[in-house]
Amino acid sequence: MRQLAFIPTREDKDRPIKTFLESAGWEVHYLVGYSSIFEAYNTALKEHDVMAKDRIIMCHDDIEVMMQPDMFNSVIDESIEKNTGFLGVAGAKRLNKTGCWWHGLGREYPHPESFLRGCVWHGTKPTNSHPTYYGGYGDVEVVDGLFMVSTGATLNSIKTKKPKEFESDWDYYDMYYCYQAKELRKTNKVIPIMILHHSPGEGAMTEEWDASRKAFINMYGKKFTDIVLPHQSQLPAQA
Repeated sequence: MRQLAFIPTREDKDRPIKTFLESAGWEVHYLVGYSSIFEAYNTALKEHDVMAKDRIIMCHDDIEVMMQPDMFNSVIDESIEKNTGFLGVAGAKRLNKTGCWWHGLGREYPHPESFLRGCVWHGTKPTNSHPTYYGGYGDVEVVDGLFMVSTGATLNSIKTKKPKEFESDWDYYDMYYCYQAKELRKTNKVIPIMILHHSPGEGAMTEEWDASRKAFINMYGKKFTDIVLPHQSQLPAQA
């Protein structure tokens, strides 16, 4: 079994996430110069001949892990099972018809019984960061692509290339991957790994992003749950 980390980035340089993962015993590979995140991940999986028992981290380059390496690995070890799809740090128990996992389901944010799960810290460093709390940990339909862990068995069983219906090269890969795993009856789960994201987490809601959102809804939306969203001021940010 190998432990591989694939990190799309614009340039090959030392970053906190690379340093941490290497100290935790993961083999880190930067994915530089790709035209889309789909192409980056799809190519990496093939070039590194990912096998069923391999463990794969797929994450952003602008994050830090705020826990000790041994605890980090222990959480992953205890969470990965034979039927694991994707593990993440934030997500939704059920997707709603907006196709945006962070909109939650039926409960105003924050709420102990929120249909959202997880917690992500936002800031440029731990001392000026703040937590965005989504809910407790456990099974979900989808996890956010900020930080994902999967297995070669799962990744080799789904389509990782960009769907022709998607316009954005960098969005909705996480929802697309997770929902395919769900359709294969694999379990997606949010786990207690503390991640600091060097971004406010608001996301870039571009026209291409919205086109891909609508395409994703066209693919799977009949299975999503209809909800009445709380006021926009009560909705959390994307991870």
